[in-house]
Amino acid sequence: MLRYYISILLLFSGLHIYAQDSIPKITKYPQRYGIRIGTDVFKASRNIWDKDYTGFEVNADYRLKENLYGVVEIGMEKKFKEEDQLTFTTKGNYIKIGVDYNLHKNWLDMENIIFVGGRYGLSLHSQQLHSYKIYTQNPYFGESEVYPELLSKGLSAHFVELVGGIKVEVLNNLFLSFSVRLNYLITQKQPEGFENLYLPGFGRKYSGNIGANFNYGLSYFIPLYKKQPVKKELQ
Repeated sequence: MLRYYISILLLFSGLHIYAQDSIPKITKYPQRYGIRIGTDVFKASRNIWDKDYTGFEVNADYRLKENLYGVVEIGMEKKFKEEDQLTFTTKGNYIKIGVDYNLHKNWLDMENIIFVGGRYGLSLHSQQLHSYKIYTQNPYFGESEVYPELLSKGLSAHFVELVGGIKVEVLNNLFLSFSVRLNYLITQKQPEGFENLYLPGFGRKYSGNIGANFNYGLSYFIPLYKKQPVKKELQ
């Protein structure tokens, strides 16, 4: 009987050693740090199919920490808009500065990103009021239309953005991205007797100071150095 127990112990010991040897070792890949430079492909394509729009954007992000990225977005927009009561053109430049936080845990050496972030934006622009209609309560005469061609320069707007989106590596170092932005206008300088209805970088301003837009991006990652991932100790 003693020999029987000894045989069982030796068998389990052998299985335990075999199991330890058969468990694959998890490789921790060093993570790359660098700058990603790109553009908004939606704005670029809009120049082709929207005759009332001209614009572009150049953007870049830099990896500050394991999951934190600093972001800069610079662009220009010119938008002609015809509405029921007025017709105008907005033209100007914008810059946005902020951060993105990566919520995604990649497998192996993948570098895809699911992020949330924020931006502070500044728009410097001009608006030209081409025409507007004067409302009248007398239907016999109808509305009269005025063509002042009033140009207002030196306008500005400060706003913040809440951003959420994804970045996916489709080829080596080449990323496609999509993001949704919710904007809030902090302060603005408006034309006299006229309202800012479209702001470069902000887009169309809807009810109150709220706006929304989206972004399709194409960017290229330039690696600068590598770091080992941060080890998190179990409590």
